[in-house]
Amino acid sequence: MRSFIAEWAVFILCLFDFSYAVEGLPLFYWQEEVFVNFGDLLSLKIVERIVGTQLRCYLKRTKNQDKKLLAIGSIFYFANDGDIVWGSGINGKTLEKKHYRFSHLDVRAVRGPLTRQFLYENFRIECPEIYGDPALLFPYFFPEFKKKENPSLDYIVIPHFLERKLFSKDDPHVVFPTDPWNEVIEKILDSRLVISSALHGIIIAEAYGIPARLLRITECQHIFKYQDYYQGTGRPNFQYALSIEEAINMGGEPPVQCDLKKLYEAFPFDYWPNAHIKSPKI
Repeated sequence: MRSFIAEWAVFILCLFDFSYAVEGLPLFYWQEEVFVNFGDLLSLKIVERIVGTQLRCYLKRTKNQDKKLLAIGSIFYFANDGDIVWGSGINGKTLEKKHYRFSHLDVRAVRGPLTRQFLYENFRIECPEIYGDPALLFPYFFPEFKKKENPSLDYIVIPHFLERKLFSKDDPHVVFPTDPWNEVIEKILDSRLVISSALHGIIIAEAYGIPARLLRITECQHIFKYQDYYQGTGRPNFQYALSIEEAINMGGEPPVQCDLKKLYEAFPFDYWPNAHIKSPKI
């Protein structure tokens, strides 16, 4: 309960753009006003753990033109000129140039090659060929979370938050992405297979070497972001399941092939010159 209250305290502070850090970049990460989505919240958790200090953050579009950091999420729609990008991706719902209001960005890494291609073809923005979602670094910064040697669940299902009504709250195999972030991760680590339409359910599982399979029971999310992630991790021929039963039979995708050391080193450390930067053994 205390952890949950603390998360909402941070959420309220960020929602109103209160500044409670004196250096570094403000972080933008996406959230609804009525709930916290664990995958998006990981952006705040990972960046704070890397720099060893609290962050200023925005959870909504702001007129403030100060540079900000975009890390986890399909959040380029919220970018302004000069923003710094580390691991974000393009949203497949906004694939036209007119959807964006930037002309230049400082890109250190992107989620995958489809995002890199989009930025160059539409804006001539140069992106290094450094791919990967920053959530793949989670095990290196959060040693308190450990994969279970003998998982108690053969599988879990993590629906996208827009698909929550399709699943029963009483099903022990179902984990909602709107549950407290640490509880979602603990459930992932206590399962043998993760079946998920929430992208970060897949990413966290694969970060720990737990087999994971993409579930497509609706088209509430454009396939682009999944294609971008899988291509960025060396698996362009990924396959998704159309049902839980099919996902169980398919098992997980092949392991991630991604240079996590390059992804980590692409972090914009230059904006935190006085912070206690954590350096993991990758």
